[in-house]
Amino acid sequence: MRKPRDLKAPLALLAATALAGCSGWSGSNFRGNPQSEPITLETITAAAPQNASSFTAALAGEYAALAASLHREGDVADADYFARKGVNAARGAAVPPEENTNWAIPLEQPYGLRTKLAQARARLVAALDGGARDRAPALAARAQVRYDCWVEGMEKNWSVAQNGACATEFVAAMDQLEGKPAAATSGAAANLINVFFEFDRARLTPEARQIVSQIAAQMKSRKLSATLVGKADLTGSDSYDLALGRRRADAVARELIRLGVPHDRVAVETLGKRQPPVKTADGVREPRNRVVEVTLK
Repeated sequence: MRKPRDLKAPLALLAATALAGCSGWSGSNFRGNPQSEPITLETITAAAPQNASSFTAALAGEYAALAASLHREGDVADADYFARKGVNAARGAAVPPEENTNWAIPLEQPYGLRTKLAQARARLVAALDGGARDRAPALAARAQVRYDCWVEGMEKNWSVAQNGACATEFVAAMDQLEGKPAAATSGAAANLINVFFEFDRARLTPEARQIVSQIAAQMKSRKLSATLVGKADLTGSDSYDLALGRRRADAVARELIRLGVPHDRVAVETLGKRQPPVKTADGVREPRNRVVEVTLK
C-alpha cells in the first residue's frame, strides 16, 4: 500500500479521524487510512515520551517506532493504524494486542499459523494480566508491539514473518518477562527456524526457498553456522524416513551453499520420524513433522 500523491480530504477531517479512538481496535473491520497517515504519524511521534515510566507511555513509544518503520516501507495504511493505537496509549487508554482473526493470515491448514499466533497472544495476555505491566512496563510494551508487528507481517508475507525479527523479538521479550534464563532467549530456541516440505518430497517449495534465502542472509551477515536436522512424519518405515529426512536436510544445505554460505558452516543430520515436533500415532500425515529444523549459532 503506497502513499497517495496528494491528500484530498480536508485537514479538519484528517485531524478528527487521526485522533478518534477506535473501540475494540482489531475487533473492527476498519484499520488504517492512508490519507490521514501523515497526521497520525506526526501526532504519535510528538506524543511518544523519550523516557517512559508507565506501560501505556512505553506502549506509545513502541507503536510510534512501528508506525515509523511501516511508513518507511511504504505501507501507510498499517502505519496509520498502529499510530492510532499509539496515540490512544499515550492518552492512557487501554490498548489490547491484536486479534489474529481480523487479519488475512493463510495456512491454518496445514501449518497451524493462526493457532500459533493465538497461543502466543494467550501467553502475552497472561503475562500482562499477571502484573508485567507494572513490574516491567518497557519490556511488557515491547512484547505487545513485537506481537502486533508479527501479526501484521504474517498477513504480508507469512513465509518470512513466521520466523522473522518480530517473532524472534517477541519470544525473547516473553522469555525475559517470564523470568527464563538469558541463555534460553539468545540460544538455540531463539535461533531455530523451520523449513517445511510437501508430503513424501525433499524438494524446496517456493515458500521454503524464501525462508532459506532469509537464513542465508542472516548467516552471511552475522557469520553464523547452521545445523540442519531433517525430519519426517510417521507414515513410512524408520529407515525410509531417516533417508527422507537426510534428503530434505541436503536440499536445504545445497540451497544455502548456492546462496553463498561456506559449506564448512553447514552441518547436516537426520532424525527421520524419531523425534517428531508434533507427536502422532504411526501412519498420521502431520505437515509440521515434514520439516528441516535449522539451528543457527
